[in-house]
Amino acid sequence: MNHFKKTKLLKEIALGFCLFCICSCGNDGRLVKKFVERMNDKEINAASKYVYPGDHANLYFFNEEVLSKTPNLLMKIVDKKDVTIDGQKGIVVKIECKNVSRFFVNYMQNLNMIDGNNCIADTIFIKETRDGNKITFDWAKIQGENLYLANIRENQEQLQHKISSLNIRAGESENSDIIGNLPMNKKIVIDEYSENPDWVQCFTIDHTCRIVQGHIKKSPALVKNSLFFNLGIFDGLSLLVAMIILVVIAFPVFYIGSIVRSLMGRGCIGVIVCVALIFGLIYVLYQLLENILFELFLINLPY
Repeated sequence: MNHFKKTKLLKEIALGFCLFCICSCGNDGRLVKKFVERMNDKEINAASKYVYPGDHANLYFFNEEVLSKTPNLLMKIVDKKDVTIDGQKGIVVKIECKNVSRFFVNYMQNLNMIDGNNCIADTIFIKETRDGNKITFDWAKIQGENLYLANIRENQEQLQHKISSLNIRAGESENSDIIGNLPMNKKIVIDEYSENPDWVQCFTIDHTCRIVQGHIKKSPALVKNSLFFNLGIFDGLSLLVAMIILVVIAFPVFYIGSIVRSLMGRGCIGVIVCVALIFGLIYVLYQLLENILFELFLINLPY
């Protein structure tokens, strides 16, 4: 009887844990919380995992041009409510911002998104993708048909003239005013679609903290990239996949003693392989646990 009760209890615990995992992954409000937590910890690549791919250009621009000037920003969700607008699911959120800079406040005021108490009010919509639900992000208001990242090529050995920077101009003319500059070590968001084949449209911020559209003259030194963020191997794993891998890897851990003894008896090469195996297991287990704990409990272990 006691064995039956224990078995039933274990099944109930397992069922409850599975339901909790499903709720943690499927709750749209938790998507926003996860995004905000990653942003607070300056883990922009991990944060992009929750954002609709079509808005990655907005997120990249906001991070590079705004957050970089507000390094101590801390965001906290103080209120949220699920809504449906024109048949589309969304979340009305109020986000309190602490340690803000004047630049950040001016920028958000230009978007009419922040009040006198430094609280952001926004409606975040949910979009369905092949990789699950994602949240929209429009804190940059960048629109374009063919958005890419662009930068100056570092290896210019095959070019006739080496270029260290490119001017950003107000119009598609060399006589237009210069409103910015693209140096060698910086990337910028561009819209490759242009009726003028010699120029591409780009986006920058002026001295009034407003987003402005500029133009860069096309050059062989200018290269583009469609990938705005680079997710690590573990960052891109879903909760289910991470848990499966963790279970699979856990089995060899039980036999680690036998494996170590076998390798240690094979001389210096065996010792090197043994050390590499142990450190590799520790690294993989840590990364998997970081992913699982964050997805389930929003516990963010240091990278």
